[in-house]
Parts: sequence; C-alpha cells; structure tokens
Amino acid sequence: MSNKKHLLVSLILAVTLFFLTLPLINQTKDSWKAALSSQSDAVGENTENVYLPIIMYHDIKKNSAGKDIINPGEFESDLKYLKENNYTTITMKDVIDYVYDGKPLPENPIMITFDDGYLTTYRYGYPLLQKYQMKIVLSIIGKSTDDFTRVGDDHLEYAHLTWPLLDEMLQSGLIEIQNHTYNLHSTRAGRVGCKQKRNESAEEYEAVLSEDIMKLQQEIVEMTGNAPTTFTIPYGEYNDNTIDIIKKLGFKAALTCDYGINKLTNDKEALFRLKRICRSHNYPIDELLKDVKKTIR
Repeated sequence: MSNKKHLLVSLILAVTLFFLTLPLINQTKDSWKAALSSQSDAVGENTENVYLPIIMYHDIKKNSAGKDIINPGEFESDLKYLKENNYTTITMKDVIDYVYDGKPLPENPIMITFDDGYLTTYRYGYPLLQKYQMKIVLSIIGKSTDDFTRVGDDHLEYAHLTWPLLDEMLQSGLIEIQNHTYNLHSTRAGRVGCKQKRNESAEEYEAVLSEDIMKLQQEIVEMTGNAPTTFTIPYGEYNDNTIDIIKKLGFKAALTCDYGINKLTNDKEALFRLKRICRSHNYPIDELLKDVKKTIR
C-alpha cells in the first residue's frame, strides 16, 4: 500500500473512532456537571425540610408554678424525654449556619430558650443542663443583669443572673446569650415591651429602639467577647418596623412568641419571625410537641 493510501485509511479510522466515542465523552461531561451541581446544592442550599420546635421557658421555682413558671422536676422530666427520644438541642448559631451556609443540623433538632435571665436558671436549670448535656439559648435583660451584679441580691423569688455567673455558664459551652433589650422589658409609659407606641413616628421609634438594643449589644460584647446574633422580642409584641430596625442593627434573627413550629429552609427572612411554644406548668414536653405538630401544613 502506498504512503498516500496508508495515510487516507488512518485518517478515516481516526474520524470514525472520534464519532463513535463522542456520546461517551458527552455522557462523562454530563455526569461531572450533575455531580458538581449536586455537591453545590448540598453545600449552599437546603433541599430537605427541617422542622424545628423552639420551646420557651422563663422561670423555674420550687414552690410556685404557672404560665411562665415550672418546677425543677418538670424541667428534668423534659430533658429526660428529649434524651430518651433522641432529640438534639441546638443554638441560634446552628440555625443561622444552616440557613446561611447550608451547614447540616443533627437529626431531631430542638431548641430550648430561656427568657429574662432569672437566677433560677442558674440555680435549678444549669445543673440539669450539665447532667443531660443539653444546650439553651438564654436571652437576658441588660439592666436587670447590671443591677443584680451591682447589689449582689440573690433572692430566688426575683433575682436575675449576674455577669460572673453568666461567664461561668458560658464556659461550659451549654449556653448561648442573646439580646432581650437593655431596659424595654416593661409595660410603662404607654409602651408594651419594645413595640412602637401609637402616634410614635418611625424616626422616634427607631431612635429609642436602637439606643436601647445597642446598649446591651455593646455590653454583652465587652463582658463576653461575643456579639448576639438574635433579638428576643419582649412579650412577643412587635410590628414590621421592629423587624426592619433590628435588621438594620445587624441582627440575623428574631425570636417571637408566635405559636407554631418552624420550617427551616434557605429563606433568611423567615429567621426574623421564629415561632416558639411556651412551656407552662402541667404541660409536659411530650404533650406540647404532639400539639404543635398539628400546626404543620
């Protein structure tokens, strides 16, 4: 065979081989694209529904009980139930990392929140958290913390946590501190909690709310080295302006008193209206969770 004929045959074979393998090349490229897309979804987006119940506690007392007060035995029974039913307590950091960055949450996540920062949280709640290795989100009132740190009054009927006790609890890794206003947890002067007053301008309201919240925010940073990411709304009283202001102040979430269970996705806006369930006396956590699951749509 002449050299020309040999080259021609080789060229024909090469072209034929190329067209025969082209589908395999495209299939491989498509497989890589699918794999990369799947990996991107896993890292940056949340494709599965995660339902998060947030339980709201306030006070633990031995000799009195009510809507916002339970006894130590009730709190321990709650923690035992969660442990035996494979729930894992998480913090707002975990929730924000999940929504913003797609970091995975454990199976059966649940959040325990304590509002106001009563001394009983340390005296009765903290030892049980250590015993069962459960975490809580603790939202403090700044002026109360300052006042009881200064006077040293430790009466369990009314005392609040002090900065040294908060530091001790933080060292355990079981406590996350969030902002519950410096001095707007009241119903005085026509204002309910931090809600906008009737006939109060948007500008006036923003000035009042910003000054109060940021006073506590700065103090928590100075005393603990950590900046709260979440604003816990006193009495659950708020409006759209409240949410807009706390967004401008740099918060990434808000805990309300709205009733229900939270469906977590990658929707950052939903973090500003997180629902909770109040744990009252004689309303054990198994019944509470059973009832709130009925709200899932």
